[in-house]
Amino acid sequence: MTIDKVLNDVLDREGWPKYTDHPHDRGGPTKGGITIRTLDAWRHRRCTRKELQRLQKKEALSILRRRYVDVQGIQLLDNYLIQPQVVDNAVLSGPVLAVKDLQRAINVSDDGIIGPVTIKKIDEFGQERTNTLLVKERTIRLSRIVVNDDTQLVFLVGWLKRSLSFLNA
Repeated sequence: MTIDKVLNDVLDREGWPKYTDHPHDRGGPTKGGITIRTLDAWRHRRCTRKELQRLQKKEALSILRRRYVDVQGIQLLDNYLIQPQVVDNAVLSGPVLAVKDLQRAINVSDDGIIGPVTIKKIDEFGQERTNTLLVKERTIRLSRIVVNDDTQLVFLVGWLKRSLSFLNA
C-alpha cells in the first residue's frame, strides 16, 4: 500500500472534509485529523478557525506526511503491514505515542523512535502477529484514557472501531 493511499485512508477515517470543534476534544478544532495547533506549527504562525475550515486536501496530505510519517522512524515501515495502523495511530494520538504503542506491543524499549531494534523485533514476530499485538496495545491505551477521564467517553466507540478495524488489515 502506498503512503498516499495510507494518508487518504486516514483522511477518510477522520471524516474529510468535515471540520469539528467538539467541546470535549482535547485537540480542539480539527479538520482531517489536523488540529488548529498543528496548522499553526505548519504555517509558522497563529491560524484562525476559518483558515482551518478552509484547509485544502493537498496541504492536509502534506501536513500528515511530514508530521505523522516522516518522523520517529515511522517512514521505515514502508512495505510493512503495520504502517497504515501506525500512521493512523500517529494522527490520532501523536507519533511518539504511536511508536511507543508499537514498541510496547512487541516488548522492546519504548523510546518512541523506530530503529534497528524495533524493526528486527517486528521481523521476528512477523507482520500479522505484530499487527494484532499493536491493535491490542492501542485498544487498551485508548480505553484507559476514558477510565482516567470520563469526558472522553463520547469518543470511545469511535476510537475502538478505528483501532479494531486494523485486525482485518
